[in-house]
Amino acid sequence: MSGASRQLALFLCVCSVAALGVQAEDAQYVAAVYEHRSILSLDPLSLISRTQALELMNQNLDIYEQQVMIAAQKGVQIIVFPEDGIHGFNFTRISIYPFLDLMPSPHLDKWNPCLEPQRFNDTEASNMGAKF
Repeated sequence: MSGASRQLALFLCVCSVAALGVQAEDAQYVAAVYEHRSILSLDPLSLISRTQALELMNQNLDIYEQQVMIAAQKGVQIIVFPEDGIHGFNFTRISIYPFLDLMPSPHLDKWNPCLEPQRFNDTEASNMGAKF
């Protein structure tokens, strides 16, 4: 599993566990909102390689992972990050491409990346099979 996929999976697992830990009868929970100056492409209008895009996203995901651990130590049960905090913003339709993963339509193609990790090799999601 690549760094970006590993950290995104960790982040989603932490959020899922935190969400499951809040029972229906609980009247409250501890939440946090975190934002930092994201590490972004110097020119979001220019096309960069997939490798460069993954390096940028991994740097931001490393920071998120650190902040999730700090928040958990302080009793936070759910944490919210900005929607563009991993990859940035102000892209063109072409310059955003290296930051995106192929996700086949479930209506056109039945695919479970955990069971068939090598079927689509141009997506980081395909690497989940090695971890799960």
